Amino acid sequence: MLASSATGGCFMISSIAFFKRGVLAVFACGGLLAAAASVPAQAQQGSASALLEEIVTVARKRGEAEAAQDVPLAISAYGASQLEAMFVTKLDDMSYLMPNVQLEAVGTFPGVQNFSIRGQGINSSIPSVDPTVGVFVDGIYLGTTFGVVIDTFDLESVEVLRGPQGLLFGRNVTGGAVILRNQRPTGEFGAKARAGYDDDGMMSIAGAIEGSLVEDTLAAKLVVYQSNDPGYYENINQSTVPPAPHPLQPFYINPATRSEVGEMDTTLIRPTLVWRPTENQDWNLIVESGKSEGDGATWANVTEQRAGTLDEFSTTSDEIGFTDLSWNQVVLETNIAEVGNGTVTNILGWREVDADSAADIDGTSNPIFAAPGYTDQDQISNELRWAGSFTDSWDATIGLYYFDQDIEYREARYIWLPPPLGPAPIGVNLQRALGGDMSADNLGIFWNNDFRLNDALTLTAGLRYSEETKTARIITGTCSDNATFNCQFDNLEGDWDNLTPKVGFQWYVAEEAQFYGYWAQSYRTGGFNFRNAKPNLIPPGPTREEESSTWELGFKSDLAEGRLRLNVAAFQNDITDMQRELNVGDPDVIVLQATINAGDVTIQGVEVDIVWAPIDNLSLFASGGWQDGEYDSIDPFVMQLEQAYGQTIIGPDLPRLAPSNYSAGFSWDLPLEAAGLLNFAANYAFREGHPYNDANTENFEDQDRVNASVNWYSPNDVWRISAYGRNLTDEANWGNLTSIAGLWTAGPMQKGRTVGVEVSWQYR
Repeated sequence: MLASSATGGCFMISSIAFFKRGVLAVFACGGLLAAAASVPAQAQQGSASALLEEIVTVARKRGEAEAAQDVPLAISAYGASQLEAMFVTKLDDMSYLMPNVQLEAVGTFPGVQNFSIRGQGINSSIPSVDPTVGVFVDGIYLGTTFGVVIDTFDLESVEVLRGPQGLLFGRNVTGGAVILRNQRPTGEFGAKARAGYDDDGMMSIAGAIEGSLVEDTLAAKLVVYQSNDPGYYENINQSTVPPAPHPLQPFYINPATRSEVGEMDTTLIRPTLVWRPTENQDWNLIVESGKSEGDGATWANVTEQRAGTLDEFSTTSDEIGFTDLSWNQVVLETNIAEVGNGTVTNILGWREVDADSAADIDGTSNPIFAAPGYTDQDQISNELRWAGSFTDSWDATIGLYYFDQDIEYREARYIWLPPPLGPAPIGVNLQRALGGDMSADNLGIFWNNDFRLNDALTLTAGLRYSEETKTARIITGTCSDNATFNCQFDNLEGDWDNLTPKVGFQWYVAEEAQFYGYWAQSYRTGGFNFRNAKPNLIPPGPTREEESSTWELGFKSDLAEGRLRLNVAAFQNDITDMQRELNVGDPDVIVLQATINAGDVTIQGVEVDIVWAPIDNLSLFASGGWQDGEYDSIDPFVMQLEQAYGQTIIGPDLPRLAPSNYSAGFSWDLPLEAAGLLNFAANYAFREGHPYNDANTENFEDQDRVNASVNWYSPNDVWRISAYGRNLTDEANWGNLTSIAGLWTAGPMQKGRTVGVEVSWQYR
């Protein structure tokens, strides 16, 4: 058997999970072989107690994986069984599960992340805008926000690290990092399948098969996934034939002729090989190819929905648009143990994303603002590191990192300005060509050290040096050639280098209780704006890099003989030259999007996670997050913009920072003796309303989420049959809120209530 994978059963140390009992024995996290806590195969004792079982993590890139509860930072970790039982297919399915975390898709184009952790997030679907929350899949950083919120299957774990992670993960993790790991083959024959269907007609089917090709040496696995979403939203535009275009706007990409919109088909295939030529080596080759095709994002007139003149989850859009998104990824991970007193790990990764999409941004029955665009991105990266011990009391991780990426983006804006924006009687037609090309090279060298002064106290000190160069050519913003993009380009360049330190401590006041604290810096790279619609007003870049300096103090504990877990974290982030992505209604270009350095900001907050098992078959869990952010100073350039527009550009409240958020739930097992086991689970989550845009003129409302499920497990764990409900109170929300020339608000809709069934089978 190749001991390089897990088949499930990790616990969660944050808020919400519905899951079956774990079957975790030996598990390679980050390619490093590590023994984890084994959960006995107690067929009738249920899954509720597994909330307090142990999951291992490589968040600190050490030579051996660690129990997540022992890591001195705020981390929420989910194993395979929890992810399956929460019916997670995309990262945004987890958006309400953790304190001060929002894993939201922006919605402008499908698949684009706008994640926010501790109030540090972005408001943009511009591929040249770097994130504040980095996403890593099988050890490689995803260099663009496009192609991140996509369907997946057979994940081994998801770890969400809250707070800056610049020392070990580099740039663009000022808010935190999300780490995904796909399951590896074990070397033993196994297979599993899953099929699901919900009340809106969405169907999915997935399967995996694995086994040994050369006994004890070479193992293989093949994963396939396919889903069909016929469209969740209702288009009440009664067109049955393509609408007659306005005389000055003879342009339709995919006219609205269907009452159900939001259709999407997704296919994914992922073969994996694990080769272990000796006991001290393992080589992991993971190849993934996926494609999503369907409608464009479904935009609606939010002003009418909130006023009650348009039903929620409905639109009158005259344009369905389209989506053609594909991604390909190859990861080669090599681990060689017993190199000195440590392990050498090398992760070589290549990825490409092609995203072609179009949407009706105004969300109305008039052809006011249609925006097709395409993004081509490819990247290659390599991380080489050694992790081990210099002495019995000195552990270290030393690494060298290189990253290179190229992005090409083109966007066509088809704009009809009706009266009174345009002259009577028919208005005016505008066409704009936006976009650009960018190359980025990044080099990093890092060294982290842990010094154990005694059994109770450990001190941490580390440093990373980074340097980065970006070159860009960006359309000036005055070009109208939407067909060939034969435009004038500005040639731009930016160079940055810096040191990223971290110092901290970990103090065990008892065997199962620790205090920890650290101070760290992290950077978000300077960047460029591909949507440079008004270069005479706001230059396309480069912006100055953003620096985050953070203090965090925390307490982690397992109390009451292991039945109660209490974790608390308090933090303060001082951010210099915060980068913001403006979203301003503008009568000339409908929506002006620009990137600027807005000023200096302080964000502070508290997070609490609790899991309690009062009896063997019942677990209760809760979490809460409170945060506050405010500007300490505003950049003088903002004042110039406000004078030019005659309106507020930067308001007092930070976008995507919910002042309060909390959740509570339970998981209860009912053994049925020879008939198997029933699991009942439910949770409630709340997120306080907060601004979407920097001017604070567009605001997300308070959000409540109620999820529930009933799950039956066969006595031998071969079958699982589930009925589940998401967003049972049918709350409406949008990926973003965009002012259309200052006249009304439009937004891409997110799904409301869904009720479904899922059947899973596995052989092992």
